[in-house]
Amino acid sequence: MERDTGSLYVTQPVDRVEAAQYKLQVHAVAESGAHQEVMNVTVKVINQNDNKPVFIQNTFEGQVAENSVKGSEVIKVEATDANEPDNANSDIRYSILSQDPQLPSDNMFEINSVSGAIRVAGTGLDREKYPQYTLTVQAADMEGEGLSGQAQVILKVVESQ
Repeated sequence: MERDTGSLYVTQPVDRVEAAQYKLQVHAVAESGAHQEVMNVTVKVINQNDNKPVFIQNTFEGQVAENSVKGSEVIKVEATDANEPDNANSDIRYSILSQDPQLPSDNMFEINSVSGAIRVAGTGLDREKYPQYTLTVQAADMEGEGLSGQAQVILKVVESQ
């Protein structure tokens, strides 16, 4: 603590995981030697976004029927974030970065940005022409604007039942 101003300084690195707050008792002493009452000071350690989202698997595998209608859920991906829960630093959003092949259109699938559920978005699924799709999906914290991780989703197109 700075003697003349009362400013508090950190003397070593702090980590919110180790200690979320520090409780101090401070008091002031006048030049005449008079003491003021002890005050309780709580210093809260703010969570730093130091962990990127990590998918629970590197590769997700699923199937999609040829006759699937738009909006049909195919598979759900999931990622976790080791930052403080219920905080922007752990608020994950999902997106599809790429689709291979990009046929018959480049947006055959869409992802719910909050839940990670992947649904059919296009028409023309054809097992003979395009037997498999590979999607690269991303999970990013800070509501999709922060640190990110990626995974692959492999969808095999199967005959309609």
